[in-house]
Amino acid sequence: MSEQRYRVDRRRFLRDSALVTVGLVAAACAPGATPTGGGGGTAKKGGEFHAAWPWDLPPKGHYNWLSSGNIMQGSYIQDFFIPSLGVYRWAEGKWENWLMESAAQNGENYEVKLKQGLKWDDGKEFTSADVASTYWVGRSQGFGIWTYADKLETPDKYTVRFHISRPSSLVPRLVLRNPIRPDSQFGPFAKKLQDLYGAGKTTTSDEVKAVAKEVADFRPDGPASIGPYKIDKASVTAAQLTMVKNPGGLLVDKVNFDKIVVYQGETDAVTPLVLAGDVDYATHGFPLATDKAFGDQGIRVVRGPLYTGPAIVFHWTAAPEFQDKRLRQAVAMAINKPESAKITYGDSAKAPKFMCGVSDNIVPLWISAADQGKLKSYDYDVAAAAKLMTDAGYAKGGDGIYAKGGKALAYELYFPSDFADWTSAANHAGDALNKFGIKITLRGAIRSTQLADVNNGKFQIAFMGWGIGNPHPQASFVQGLQTFNTLQANGGMAYPLKQGDVDFAALINAMGDGFDTEKQKDPVTKAAIAFNDLLPIIPLWERYGNNPVNEKKRVAPWPPDSDSVFKNGGGDSFVSILIYNGTLHSL
Repeated sequence: MSEQRYRVDRRRFLRDSALVTVGLVAAACAPGATPTGGGGGTAKKGGEFHAAWPWDLPPKGHYNWLSSGNIMQGSYIQDFFIPSLGVYRWAEGKWENWLMESAAQNGENYEVKLKQGLKWDDGKEFTSADVASTYWVGRSQGFGIWTYADKLETPDKYTVRFHISRPSSLVPRLVLRNPIRPDSQFGPFAKKLQDLYGAGKTTTSDEVKAVAKEVADFRPDGPASIGPYKIDKASVTAAQLTMVKNPGGLLVDKVNFDKIVVYQGETDAVTPLVLAGDVDYATHGFPLATDKAFGDQGIRVVRGPLYTGPAIVFHWTAAPEFQDKRLRQAVAMAINKPESAKITYGDSAKAPKFMCGVSDNIVPLWISAADQGKLKSYDYDVAAAAKLMTDAGYAKGGDGIYAKGGKALAYELYFPSDFADWTSAANHAGDALNKFGIKITLRGAIRSTQLADVNNGKFQIAFMGWGIGNPHPQASFVQGLQTFNTLQANGGMAYPLKQGDVDFAALINAMGDGFDTEKQKDPVTKAAIAFNDLLPIIPLWERYGNNPVNEKKRVAPWPPDSDSVFKNGGGDSFVSILIYNGTLHSL
């Protein structure tokens, strides 16, 4: 995702897997208000909500919300000061209105009506100019809506109109789920870019790149806010910051807390704060031992799906034997995937049932029950795996390793050593495959090195991520089939997307075409069935959150685990929804 720069740590990886801001893919479904299941009239006003997130102090960290390295970058906490036009409820397939009053496709145009009467923290009125400036600057940064729109107009102060040149049900998310930045800061850049694009320049033009660099280098004096809270600049330290009410901001009368306090730090720094009761909610991807410590201390842990997890990836030419799908299928059955999940994350990981590259939580929304029945689960079955090897012409030598034509199956499995969970899964997979008869030598490197090597095709077998936190399945197919494959200049895993009569690239494109999501179910189903049979990559398990929720110190009990809001992926934070709709309040 081009708006975010990759930084190497486990929590940021989980964050990045949920990013939806500028990609070419996004959620379908029309906007509309939907009941939120919270915020009765008895909610107590006042108090504080305590969160946690890492940041860098200025001058390294900064307050340009359209430049990499800004404070709170990638965090759900940004929802409270630069909210988007709407937020998506995954289980219901509906949008909740934030900065918008409504949004709809009207002929060739996607038109958004904005809420009136809102004010930025500097007192300026929120208008269509803020949205327009966000998207004109965003065009130079690869915002995905410009794949489908060729024009943006603001016919009045409260209307934004995108002309859609390539019809797609992906348009709503690409418009509605981007943080809106202030025209007062970005208007001059936006005007330059609008003029350049109007003159026929493109994002690759030197003139556009020059303005984009001006944006990247811009450093506002302080943090802007159109949300119910604003960062108190004077409170920002290396340890914490405080967010206070923005009197004219979005839904400021609906939210209950007077302040949001955010503690700075990665997992090691935040863990003792959670155990001490100083943090009410955290998203840091805590290891199994810490998860257990939360339970021992009576701290509730929310385990919503993250729609992503580790997968085994084969290089098409560096491990050519695995061009035979039977070997990939054998590997899928030779590894006890539920066991791998359990020993790594306990209740916060689950082996996929459908094995089609898309989360089990999404599959029923897009694929019929009859077609779901066609998807094999590849349960742990060493005997069935051995038969596939025999059918493919392999036999075990005296060393217990499968061989064919005098060549034994021996490979290096490359994994990110600084991802403790994937390291656990890699060790488990290596042990299982060695025992099965495929010789595996493990090689670990920090994620920045391992990721670059895999993208450059410098591996035999590797661990990479499957699935992504986006409610439209197209995003997950892009992640598993293109992100570390055809989208890489040096070829990534070099897997050919056309296999016999299956053309994954064409199916992925078809998933986003047109406004009718019912018609998109056909290419989604065809891709899922083909993926399940061919296993281009092998999903091992899906990661579920293990987010501690303290209900004893400051915040009244949260909704029960059965509440549909917890089905939301990280790109539409359930915490943001629950604070905005007034469900969460102080004790």
